[in-house]
Amino acid sequence: MMVLSGALCFRMKDSALKILYLHNNQLLAGGLHAGKVIKGEEISVVPNRALDASLCPVILGVQGGRQCLSCGTEKEPVLKLEPVNIMELYLGSKESKSFTFYRRDMGLTSSFESAAFPGWFLCTVPEADQPVRLTQIPEDAAWDAPITDFYFQQCD
Repeated sequence: MMVLSGALCFRMKDSALKILYLHNNQLLAGGLHAGKVIKGEEISVVPNRALDASLCPVILGVQGGRQCLSCGTEKEPVLKLEPVNIMELYLGSKESKSFTFYRRDMGLTSSFESAAFPGWFLCTVPEADQPVRLTQIPEDAAWDAPITDFYFQQCD
């Protein structure tokens, strides 16, 4: 298996085309700011080599991989950015399940399920400029349901 020398770079937007960007150390989903289109955060991505590769386990970082998205270690998952280097997680000295998401390819979009909390997915809410969070997918989704599908495109 090839070992990466660095993280891959992706940009993410939700299926409503809200761009993921960093503000005050929070990952938000939005679009226009004072009439300016924001570029969106470069998301650093590495696989979790300790988990089943067929499930596409990925670790997601921001700020060049200096902080990683974590679901925490409490009973209930809480999405937060932790100051952990993505390449350290990749090279596997630490237990990194709380930092891992199973990427499910749904054609044009992907969903990201927490490896540590099965049934919980990365999501955005319909309103702009709100934090990215975690949700369980309800049986009968309402019109204002969280958005769990993301466009996940490699940086050019």
